Amino acid sequence: MLKVFLGGEGNNELGARGHRPMGDEPGFVEALLRRVRASGWQVAGARSWQSIRKYRAGSAKAHAGHADARNVLGLVLHAYEEACEMLAFVRDDDGDELREPAILQALQAVATLGFAEEYHYELAVVGGVAKPKLEGWILCLLGVAGTDAMTRPRVDRELAATNVEPKSTTQYVAIAETCALPTGNGSLPAWLARADMLFCRLIDGVDAP
Repeated sequence: MLKVFLGGEGNNELGARGHRPMGDEPGFVEALLRRVRASGWQVAGARSWQSIRKYRAGSAKAHAGHADARNVLGLVLHAYEEACEMLAFVRDDDGDELREPAILQALQAVATLGFAEEYHYELAVVGGVAKPKLEGWILCLLGVAGTDAMTRPRVDRELAATNVEPKSTTQYVAIAETCALPTGNGSLPAWLARADMLFCRLIDGVDAP
């Protein structure tokens, strides 16, 4: 059974998984992963963004000027400490132009910081920035086009025109569980494609088609 560690900003992303002790109710991230692959894996740990133990040593190699780089490295370390083979996380863009480059650079730096050598295996990571925030992904799942390019106020207006209550973990999870998964370009399709590729490799031992 593949062990997966989850990261997100709070209850919407993690549900009760981010609590101590970890609860059973899934959040949006787990619900999305279950749509990609329903079985063959389990959640072995989770951390909300605020509860991540910040990684310090070697952080200069991973855009140390941005806190999210250290957060990503901290998540990686938490995942290794729970003996997980895969890490999945989502972070809101929130209009921070430095956030996504910092996260990508931190992920690229993981190999050079010796985690794999220390723990004797390579951690697979599906991580990304929800543009412009998680509610943009909710709209994308509801079939709204062009959500990545929307401003946060427009996302709020578009969401207000639906029957979805803002910040409702129950409704967000239900949408992830029932709506057609998007394909093509965009931050959400890219995240889903990465998850599918890693599940195929780690569970089936094959490359995704």
